[in-house]
Amino acid sequence: MDNQKGLPAGTTGFTLIEMLIYAAIFMIIAGSMTLFAVAMLRSGEQADYQVEVSDNTRFLIQKMERIIQGATAINSPAVGGTSSTLSVNTASTSANPFVVDRANGVVRLTMASGASVPLTNSFVTVSSLSFRTYSYGSSTKNTIRFRAKVDSVDPVHPASSSIDIFISVQ
Repeated sequence: MDNQKGLPAGTTGFTLIEMLIYAAIFMIIAGSMTLFAVAMLRSGEQADYQVEVSDNTRFLIQKMERIIQGATAINSPAVGGTSSTLSVNTASTSANPFVVDRANGVVRLTMASGASVPLTNSFVTVSSLSFRTYSYGSSTKNTIRFRAKVDSVDPVHPASSSIDIFISVQ
């Protein structure tokens, strides 16, 4: 036994205190890495819900632009009026009227007397929807103010978007 700890020459040993210190350092590093990984996963989920809300918002805006810009007549709301339902006629008389409304948090499109088609999916809910018709004079086309609020359905990852745009009949 050549060293003071009573071990054979050329060997080293760890004391219990050294092992506890190394284990504590390892646990701190492993815990920090786990917290970082969990934070990244949560951030990714939040981003997914925000993308879903944004996609639904963008689709609603595009669809409303196509419907309103293609309208030949606005049935409802009347000029100066506000309504949660929009009804327009287009050049395609077989599909008239085009009706857009909200039921149970879903924006729907109904053409003629057909079945309603949802314009938003089950990952979002539309908490408000309104249309207001403006007419600025006999030489101008009517304009519709389209307002809506789109929210994610997951309370853990809240995301929302508001729409407030003016679309003119072409």
